[in-house]
Amino acid sequence: MSDNEGEQGPKSTFSIYIAEGEQLFNKREYTKAIQSYSTALTLQPEDKNCLVARSKCYVKLGDSENALKDAEASLKEDKKFFKVLFSERKVHSHYRSKVLQLKKKKKTFF
Repeated sequence: MSDNEGEQGPKSTFSIYIAEGEQLFNKREYTKAIQSYSTALTLQPEDKNCLVARSKCYVKLGDSENALKDAEASLKEDKKFFKVLFSERKVHSHYRSKVLQLKKKKKTFF
């Protein structure tokens, strides 16, 4: 096994999927970015930065549930992981925004 390989596959392959995910995110192709990050996570399942990146994609797509799951998963080992705390805050903010929108619609509907 070379220095570039871990127990779960070559690091270079993981890095390629991460870079691809970042490019897709920047192009606002969030669903494709999620696929890249998910593939990277099959190689390194507990990578905190990858989980946060995928969480941000879910936020952009309005999928607060999966965004929160990834944010919480990345906090498993390190409860003070700053990027996650910031991302988790965005998810909660997004949730609040959606709830307020629903309440407004309900008031105007009835």
